[in-house]
Amino acid sequence: MSQATAMSVVADSVRATTREVSAVAGPVELEAQGLAAAPRGPRRATHPGQGSRRVHRSPGAAPLVTGPSTPPGPDDPLAALAEVAATLSTLAGTEWHGLPGQAVHDALDLLEQSARRLEAARSAVLTAAEANGLWALHGSRTFAAWLRARTGSTAAAAARQVREARALRDHLPVTRAALGAGRLGAQHTTVLVRETTRTARLRSHLADPEVGERFLVEQAQEMDAGTFTSLVQAWAVAADPEGADRAWREADGKEELTLSPTTGGWQVRGWLDDVSGQVVSTALGAHAGRKGAEDERTPAQRRAAALVSLAHQSLDAGAQRTAARIRPHLTVTVSLELLRALAAATGSAVPAHGPGLSAGPLGLPAQLALSAPGGPQDPARPQAPGSVAAGGPVEVGPEASSWVERWRTGDDHVISTALDPASLRGLAPATLEDGTPVAPALLARLACESQLSRVVFGPDSTVLDAGRDKRIFPANQVRAIIARDRHCQWPGCDEPPGFGEVHHSLWWALHRGRTDVEHGVLLCWHHHDWVHARQVTITRSSGRWWFHDRNGRQVTAPGPGP
Repeated sequence: MSQATAMSVVADSVRATTREVSAVAGPVELEAQGLAAAPRGPRRATHPGQGSRRVHRSPGAAPLVTGPSTPPGPDDPLAALAEVAATLSTLAGTEWHGLPGQAVHDALDLLEQSARRLEAARSAVLTAAEANGLWALHGSRTFAAWLRARTGSTAAAAARQVREARALRDHLPVTRAALGAGRLGAQHTTVLVRETTRTARLRSHLADPEVGERFLVEQAQEMDAGTFTSLVQAWAVAADPEGADRAWREADGKEELTLSPTTGGWQVRGWLDDVSGQVVSTALGAHAGRKGAEDERTPAQRRAAALVSLAHQSLDAGAQRTAARIRPHLTVTVSLELLRALAAATGSAVPAHGPGLSAGPLGLPAQLALSAPGGPQDPARPQAPGSVAAGGPVEVGPEASSWVERWRTGDDHVISTALDPASLRGLAPATLEDGTPVAPALLARLACESQLSRVVFGPDSTVLDAGRDKRIFPANQVRAIIARDRHCQWPGCDEPPGFGEVHHSLWWALHRGRTDVEHGVLLCWHHHDWVHARQVTITRSSGRWWFHDRNGRQVTAPGPGP
């Protein structure tokens, strides 16, 4: 038997079986409901051994192949179902790539038709199984519980199947007939069950000869499931405004959001009503911004970043709990030893010199800043790794010391995010408020735009001294950086200052270099994270910023599309 012929046999057998099973449960003739009109837009597709079939298209829906004439129903529906299952088994090992292109499309149409008819048969069988009561002999508390155990499905899936089968039997005869005839998809059926049978008024409105169930089924054949959902929801509001108001009030009390710490991060889950969900979606879309040509994140990843951006902006604005002595924000506890070691492990601000090591396209690999003069791997650096953290003096080689003394505003310098792990080994990590340890690179990222508060502890964690909050860049210098940069300086990014932070290097603070606006660059939250996570090196040269990835390749703005 050829593949195309086998598919035809399956479709014909399913059609006949559906007719017989539906007759047991109480059929509804399509002709009686005015739904037997031939579909519009027919075309012909012929395959050897299976005769001609009509392929029709409806706006917004995939074309579906209808079979030839419907054969008489089988005398034994169980035998017919067994024949369908056996025929499907012969198709399990089929190499579909061997079929011609149009034949594959028609095979997909036949499978869709078969699935629809099988869904209708399943619904009829479910109602019959519930009605005969044999399921109760197995000790199940409910029919849905029995179905769950019988099929191995989830409780939610079993309950949905039972609910839909009952609704098709009791309230949606036209829908049941259209599903059995292959004119209606399973998703459209789910929408009708969910949206049109919630209240008594809606169920009574289904009998309306003009805009009742028959009207909805006719519309379903012209629309995809998403568009059809909107239409049915609008129909339900118009048919039962009072029920729509009641559903809105009930939904308002069901909104929830759960943040659960788990291994390696946090899990977010919840439910919002239509309006609240739209508000959040709009806000996340605004914070996500335009997708750049080089942005390879998935939509889900971009939404996650937008949510964090939204939280950043809210906390940085300081508008929440303005009367609180300490406004809500992220708190990180770090020892002075670790902070000194982090600064000592940071790549040098001294520009590297030599062939190909300019601020142009060919230079400045991230690791080069570690061995540059004043870097943690500088051969001329006198102290061993870890001595700075232990309270030792900050000593650098003569070349780096001389460069720091000579440096003036406007001179070239580097903002490196490279870290030397040898300088940080053995030190207790910084922690969040709940004790979660913070990785060194993340600590460097958080230290960029933070307030530093000095707390001196004595024996038994006694607080001996607490200093004032202090930022590396005071407010006047932040305003100057914003006035100079105006927007995120990552090539091709134009996020405004309200969505950004000042990125700088801890190297200057360790080596007692004076804080200068030249040491800070404005980056949006996303690119600030990206710079630290990807070890991007930023160089100030000739009055502009140059960005290089960890391999030394220059980062440039994406060019215009074709």
